[in-house]
Amino acid sequence: MTSFSGSFDTRTMAVEADVDNRDGRLAPGMYAEVSWTLRRDKKSLFVPRSAVTQTTERVFVIRVRNGEAEWIDVRRRVFQGDRVEVFGNLTAGDRIVLHATDEIRPGMAVTSP
Repeated sequence: MTSFSGSFDTRTMAVEADVDNRDGRLAPGMYAEVSWTLRRDKKSLFVPRSAVTQTTERVFVIRVRNGEAEWIDVRRRVFQGDRVEVFGNLTAGDRIVLHATDEIRPGMAVTSP
């Protein structure tokens, strides 16, 4: 049996799960690290955290199109290590700036190393 309740606002989730422990590897008081596979209603992209930046008005990534910077507004959701799930006008295969900053202005020339 698995049950859970949670909140998107706090990004927390309480979980209760029954686990087969016939081999006795889990003892009372131990903590477990769990990887939980999530299903998504819609497709999403994960980008490096450093690729997402913000100003006081917006959160965005910088897409490189035709050698020029383009600010793309995104919404952040799930954080996994050094990656963050983003939703916005991006598609798989878009080239984005790895270390984004608002000093890279829209229309600026961007070259890759």
